[in-house]
Amino acid sequence: MRIHQLLPVFSPHDAMSQAAINFQWLLRRLGFPGQVHAAEVAPGYSSLVAPASRLKVAPEDLVLYHHGIASELTSALLHLPCRRGVVFHNITPARFYAGTSLEEPLNAGRAQLAALAEGVELSIGVSHFNASELRVAGHANVHTVPLFVEPERFDSDSVDEVYARELSRPGSLLMLAVSRVVPHKRIEDLLALHAEVLRLNPEARLLVVGPYSRGSDYFRKLPKPPQVTFASELSHGELVAAYRSADVLVSMSEHEGFGVPLLEAMACELPVLAFGAAAVPETLDGRGIVFDEKSFAALAELVMRLRDDRKLREQIIEGQNERVAALSPAATEAALSSALESIGVPQVVAPVRRRHRVGKPRVAIVVQRYGADITGGAEAHARAVAQRLAKDAEVTVLTTTATDHLTWADALPEGESEDGAVKVRRFRCGGERRMPVFNALSDERFQAHHGRVLEEHWVMEQGPRAPELLEHLARERAGYDAFVFFTYLYAPTVLGLPLVADKALLVPTAHDEPPLQFECYADVFEMPRALLCNTAEEAELIQQRFPHAARARRVGVGVEPLEPSAAPWRPVPGPYLLYVGRLEAGKGLKELVKHHRALARELPASAPTLVLAGAGDLDVGGEHVHVAGRITEQQKYDALSQATAVVVPSRYESLSLLALEAFAAGVPVVGNAESDVVAGHLKRSKAGFAYSDSAGYVDAVKRAQAERPELTQKALAYAKKFRWAKVIDAWLEEIDRIRKSS
Repeated sequence: MRIHQLLPVFSPHDAMSQAAINFQWLLRRLGFPGQVHAAEVAPGYSSLVAPASRLKVAPEDLVLYHHGIASELTSALLHLPCRRGVVFHNITPARFYAGTSLEEPLNAGRAQLAALAEGVELSIGVSHFNASELRVAGHANVHTVPLFVEPERFDSDSVDEVYARELSRPGSLLMLAVSRVVPHKRIEDLLALHAEVLRLNPEARLLVVGPYSRGSDYFRKLPKPPQVTFASELSHGELVAAYRSADVLVSMSEHEGFGVPLLEAMACELPVLAFGAAAVPETLDGRGIVFDEKSFAALAELVMRLRDDRKLREQIIEGQNERVAALSPAATEAALSSALESIGVPQVVAPVRRRHRVGKPRVAIVVQRYGADITGGAEAHARAVAQRLAKDAEVTVLTTTATDHLTWADALPEGESEDGAVKVRRFRCGGERRMPVFNALSDERFQAHHGRVLEEHWVMEQGPRAPELLEHLARERAGYDAFVFFTYLYAPTVLGLPLVADKALLVPTAHDEPPLQFECYADVFEMPRALLCNTAEEAELIQQRFPHAARARRVGVGVEPLEPSAAPWRPVPGPYLLYVGRLEAGKGLKELVKHHRALARELPASAPTLVLAGAGDLDVGGEHVHVAGRITEQQKYDALSQATAVVVPSRYESLSLLALEAFAAGVPVVGNAESDVVAGHLKRSKAGFAYSDSAGYVDAVKRAQAERPELTQKALAYAKKFRWAKVIDAWLEEIDRIRKSS
């Protein structure tokens, strides 16, 4: 079954929207595919959240509706032909908005909440306070599934240093409030407290972070003292900087359904001083400081003490840390699982014990593209494994209809086909990618730390989303003994692996690149049964980035090149250096061509030609450079056998299949020293040289030419370590581990 979520409005910085994305993450971990839909979606986020009008359900599906005040979706939910539930966050009492345009909608919202009682089978409050409101409204099967924060997203490494420097004023006191600027948040009380603090510390400042409308009557009537700053919207890194730069977080709100900023402040080790309204005492649970009288002079004294009394501050922070640990993603996941079990929807990822199966194991290989004509390290690796594994297992490749990894355009027929002994099942990609837009998004997202919403939005824009592939994983999981996901990076792995984690293996193909910094990839590395790594450097990188990663085993690939033709194909007359791969900027080709020009200037009469073979639209021609375009496998091995050296210019390598193929053909390698993997191969094999600039490249090529016979022998000796029989034995061992434990 699928579990979808329905929202009135999706905005990346809205608390309800963030809660829905967090719930979707936990639902994946519990084994349920599904999507978030909203009546209104912020521009640019349709890959992450679909319009409500596109919601299509089956009778066994469950839709969780995040209740919105007086939203028309309430009626729409009750007419959906599927199972239904409601998630209730909060309705502010109408008395705070008496005489305003919001008074009537707030009253209508409570009436709608009562009307939902008979139409849903599961009601979730995000706090016990909200759960009690659901019971008062007549809801029967009520559960509390609390909100949470991920503490690692609020550590000191997430701070925007520029904004932190802006906030830093030695000797000054900084009070922080994170809140919408609306009547029930009582911003006027914050200003009154700040006035009292100013009497004790004339340099004291108040920073109010949260959305506000400059044109609203409420905001216009608020005083604007010079030492008070209103910040409508901060990036995640700026918000963390504010929390970690402040001396105290103050909440004067008269009504809170949970109070996420309280938890965020505690995660940043910032003392919390909060009025005990609604769910606030429950959220803090005896931590921080909760007050029930707004005596501003007394509170001002307390603010000063929280800054100056180190022992008190440490005690407060110690207690708050305990509360953050209790309100964890794991605790919320358990509560959500319990709520679903109450309506007969058990967690499906947990392994089910059964008799050990006999016969060949049934293995699904999940990869974003697949086919003999598709170039690319991970895709070629996946096909090579699938073909060889099929001798000992029933192998099905689950992939997409795309051939172009830039656009994910649906190019091949969906459905089933065969690739020799391998069954192939293709699913539609679920939307094309526009690379200029995606590249601009990547430039933005790679520059700073973000919350889960913005990270998962990037993953969905990365694609391919392939929703039917995800549904197949969840629906047919019992039909496979093991699932193997190729590459950590793409959406089918991020969204699909948690659905079958107890049977999953991951071939990460990870290298040191910006996306590896995203916290949303933690599940990909931590949830599978094992990581099948290509090199020791890759396994070490993963362990450094994700200390709780699953067990890693260095498996690698086998390299057994074809024999050269009787009349070998030769790309150019005379000596040449060879690169084979995608002709893309990310492969380091522009820098390589620049280095090769330096070689041509130093050796004008004897410089070998640089041959670039592969598909792509990168313009990298020039003197002493020959672009051969796409070549066949046989042509590749013909060209390898005659090359002076093979060049590996990319700094982002998890294996470098090209380097191993070169060694197997007895050809030395000239590689980018900034790639730990390539540098590792060169160090262990002693069959080539690394470069980091033009001078290093020139020296490496000259040495490869001069020492060619000795390097050939070392290359061949190193290549003997990479044989397919050993690799496939390791794969079968890991698959058998899963079979025996499930």
